[in-house]
Amino acid sequence: MSNLKGRRRKGFNTERELVNIFLSKGVWATRIPVSGISQPLPDVLAVKSGKLYGFEVKRTDKPTIYYLKDFDNTIKWFQAMSKENVSAEAWLAVRFRGKKWRFYPLNENTTSVKVNINVGLSLSQFLLRILKDNSSG
Repeated sequence: MSNLKGRRRKGFNTERELVNIFLSKGVWATRIPVSGISQPLPDVLAVKSGKLYGFEVKRTDKPTIYYLKDFDNTIKWFQAMSKENVSAEAWLAVRFRGKKWRFYPLNENTTSVKVNINVGLSLSQFLLRILKDNSSG
């Protein structure tokens, strides 16, 4: 049981770290504490200039790992946003050892994601993308 509590604490801290990074860059963000209760919501929600970004947040010490359907709630959230014509994107955000972040897009057809410490958008690339995407309104 203490191992589960430790993993949950690490997950919470990783989600909180991502929220704080976004806030420090002028991107409104919040952690949604619904992990483990099967709600169709992402772990972290961010918004910039009217566009919503939902993140399934993972943390790993491995340089490469596969995630299989570990992000279904974020995809269900994305589908609901799309159905309601809300401008939204769904992402898998992975924090590797050494605080290196990588971002992988998710869509309604995503069933697995192979993540690698050297593949995917870096944190700076992701931030540039959302700040650029929203700079024109």
